[in-house]
Amino acid sequence: MHESCTMMIFVLYAVLMSSLSGHVMKRSIEWTGNWALACDFHENNLMNIQSRGEDCGGRCASTSGCTHFTWTTHNGGTCWMKQGAVSKENAVPTDDRSMVCGVNEKEPINEVMNDVHTTRHGATEYGACALPASDYAVTNPVALGNIESLKALKFRPELCGHILNVDCGHGSLDIIVTNSNLGGGLDLYGSTWDKLTNNKPPGITSCNVKLADRNAFQFDGPRCYYNPGSPIDNAYYKNIGLLNTNGRLVVKATIDNQSGVHQGTNPYYAFNFGPIDDNKQVIFTFEDGNTHSVFLRDCQKQQNQQRWS
Repeated sequence: MHESCTMMIFVLYAVLMSSLSGHVMKRSIEWTGNWALACDFHENNLMNIQSRGEDCGGRCASTSGCTHFTWTTHNGGTCWMKQGAVSKENAVPTDDRSMVCGVNEKEPINEVMNDVHTTRHGATEYGACALPASDYAVTNPVALGNIESLKALKFRPELCGHILNVDCGHGSLDIIVTNSNLGGGLDLYGSTWDKLTNNKPPGITSCNVKLADRNAFQFDGPRCYYNPGSPIDNAYYKNIGLLNTNGRLVVKATIDNQSGVHQGTNPYYAFNFGPIDDNKQVIFTFEDGNTHSVFLRDCQKQQNQQRWS
């Protein structure tokens, strides 16, 4: 009888400590806004793409159906986008401090972002997006930042070459993302600043911005490009992107079911395997899950970049 009571007390103690331990671990997730380190969301996978950790939340926000996410170092950095109702309480703590999890609390990417900090960018340059020399329908450039007021429009490589509609109080203007302005807001090149501010002297202003469903080039429809200056005849390395997509963001590119990765702050996906011949198909996946396929032989090999001012 004594042994039976002792065993019962031991079992109850173990259950209680297990419960308390789980509770403590749950509380140990330290949230910074909508994300945290060393945590995970199990199951409910929507899709996954290769990305940097700091880009995963933005990609979830711009992907239809994504409500939460986990980022891991798998395959050089993978954003696991997830779907379904969720709260921070559903997050599971891990011992891996490199893991990031978060919930999508951002506004949809197609909504207007108001009162964005805006400055003047006094330069003539190619820009980090490395856009190819071509006949552009929109020629007023911007270096896009990543401050909180931009919300789902924070800079990430997929936004390169896309069109933003901006209004700084003197009428709206379509402008093109050609560069990054990390740590800042909208950094308008000289020609863009003059039009949007009615020739205001260089300084600081505030503007409203939204993503436009407009093509950047004079021609219609998406077109595949090699990253200007990258090797074009190397069978073991391809660096390509899909531009002129009418406001649809490309979030993934694959060849033979192998995913490309961004190298730098540009819209191109690098593939390091092979041999890859020009008869291979590249499958580009948009944020809504739809795809666009292109044969490598049809990708444009423009080796010059467009200059912007």
